Formats: sequence, C-alpha cells, structure tokens
Amino acid sequence: MYKVLIADDEVLDLEGMRMFIPWTELGLEVVAAVNNGFDAYEVLKDGTVDILVTDVHMPSMSGLELARKVQETEGCGDLRVIFVSGYQDFHYVKQALSLRAYSYVLKPMDDSELVEALVKVTKELDAESRKLEEERKWREAAKRTSHRSIQTAVPSETKKHTKLIQEMIVYMKEHLGCSLTLKEVADRFAFSPNYLGSMFKEEMGSGFSEFVIAMRMEKAGELLKDPKVKIYEVADQVGYRYMPYFSRQFKETFGMTPIEFRRHH
Repeated sequence: MYKVLIADDEVLDLEGMRMFIPWTELGLEVVAAVNNGFDAYEVLKDGTVDILVTDVHMPSMSGLELARKVQETEGCGDLRVIFVSGYQDFHYVKQALSLRAYSYVLKPMDDSELVEALVKVTKELDAESRKLEEERKWREAAKRTSHRSIQTAVPSETKKHTKLIQEMIVYMKEHLGCSLTLKEVADRFAFSPNYLGSMFKEEMGSGFSEFVIAMRMEKAGELLKDPKVKIYEVADQVGYRYMPYFSRQFKETFGMTPIEFRRHH
C-alpha cells in the first residue's frame, strides 16, 4: 500500500479527510494526520511517504513552503503532492503548479474530487512501479549476460593458448580507452589478425569485438556509479568518442540509457 500524509490546520477538515476517504479501498495507508507544516516535514524527511495531501495555508509553514522544502530534501524527489485550499486565487494555484503539484482541490471539498485525484496518482505510482520492476529485470539480465562474457576472460588452463590469451586480456583491459582493434592487438603480439582472431574465439568462445564491447560496458557500469564522473568522461574512458553510439551500445547491454542507469545506482 502507498503511504499518505495529511496536513491541514483545520481540525474538522483534517478529521474529515482521515475518516471519510476510503483509503484502504484505494490501496492507500494514512501514516499520519498533522495540523502544521513542521510536523509534516518531520514525517516526510525520511522519504517513506508516497503522497502528501496538504492545505495550502497553514500557520508558521504553509503547504507551499512545505512542498518546496521537501523538494530540496534528498530522497523525497518522487513525492506526489495534492494541494487542498479554500483560496480560489490564481496566484496560489500558479505557485502550486510550479511546485509540480499533482492536483489542486478547492474547499469546500467534494470527497469525490479528492478520491478522483488519489485514484489518478495511485495509477501513476503503479505504472512507475511496473517500469522500475522491468528495469530491474533488465539490469539483472544484462548483468548476467555481461558477467558471462567477462567470466570467459579467464581461459581454461587446459587450452593450449591460455597464457597468450591471458596476456591479451590484460593488455585489452589496460587500453579500453583506445581504439583497441584486432589488428592493433595482433600487431602488438606479432600475429596476423585472422589467426589471432580465430585463436581468441576458439579459446574464449566469443569473438574479439563482442568481448571488447562486454569489457567496455562492464567498465562503464562501474564508472557510472561515481556521480563525480560525467557521462561523456565515462564514454571517453571506455573508448567511445561519439556519445550517441555509446548510449545506444549501453542501452543494448543494460536495457537503459547511461542517465537512467546512474539514477538507479
């Protein structure tokens, strides 16, 4: 069930919302009902509330100030806000919309209007949860695929070219930011590209180019976990000079763009 916080300085309105809205039927749970912005913020700042239903005008800290403060709090960026107010002044509506309010319900409030807003926000949260679950599955599948490719980077000791291939892989890892073509690696180890490519595939079970891409994507995933490293710097460090190509290759591997990947790590 999604968690809801209600904030309204009018006791009758607060109790009315708490008692007469069919929260459980809507798949919602009211975790707290408070009558001022400061108490509301204390509940909200741990990031466990999904929906805030708040009066615009409250003493000391208004609903608008509360929403603005929460937006600046780490971990609360996904909070959905429904404003309730008896003030029909467009100035307040405009401020509410600028704070990404999900809905604005006027007093005297018709319960059905608030219920309709809650139904819509619940459907949106459901859709987002499904999307996140799909992304999680994609990440796990991509990680398994990537790990299978990289795990083959340890050749079987029973194969005859193991030492040479191991040396090649060390060299490749050290030069991921370079062009790293089969010809360049073959020249480095004094073999013809065709012979070395055939030997590599026989030993590793995958082609040279596929293996390089897997290594680059695994390294890119590691680098993207550091928010101080810009995405274009990540691309450059793993050998991609053209950002659209890097993004496309990354999405094919992980099922999401580098920006989406960073957002979830």
